[in-house]
Amino acid sequence: MTPLEESICDREWRLLNLYYIVTKQGKAELLKPNIIQQIVNNSTAKRKIILKARQFGISTNELVKMLDFTMFNRNTTTCVLAHEQDGIKKLFRIIRRAYDCFDPSFRPELDRGGGSMYELYFPAINSRIYADLEIRGDTVQWLHISEAAFLKDDSRLKASLQ
Repeated sequence: MTPLEESICDREWRLLNLYYIVTKQGKAELLKPNIIQQIVNNSTAKRKIILKARQFGISTNELVKMLDFTMFNRNTTTCVLAHEQDGIKKLFRIIRRAYDCFDPSFRPELDRGGGSMYELYFPAINSRIYADLEIRGDTVQWLHISEAAFLKDDSRLKASLQ
């Protein structure tokens, strides 16, 4: 195995070297975790409820980690739950950009068929990541709930969490 292939197998290396985000200044740059993101990343808790100030990149950081988990694990379903349709668009744009900027020689191929415009499905590994207003009938290995406090219908959240 070459050094590059060994690096690709290392999740931490991938997260620090292969994912691009758009900064507040509108530049595409490698994701370099800020101090707040590092604190969240270093937490060993399986479930995290993050009460946060806005604009510290918590969602961006989590979405990139979710995409990485989805692309490098077989039979995985990950979901971003948003509180409104506009939130789905904004959050999925981060996921899509990270995928599009990822080195094509290492990322799994997408399903080119139908499906949701807010879903990436990787048929070769049977894994997918999607954003929606609720989850029904899926077994989700990783869930990110954005703006949970603003969900107007908490029955949707309860149904999704079951």
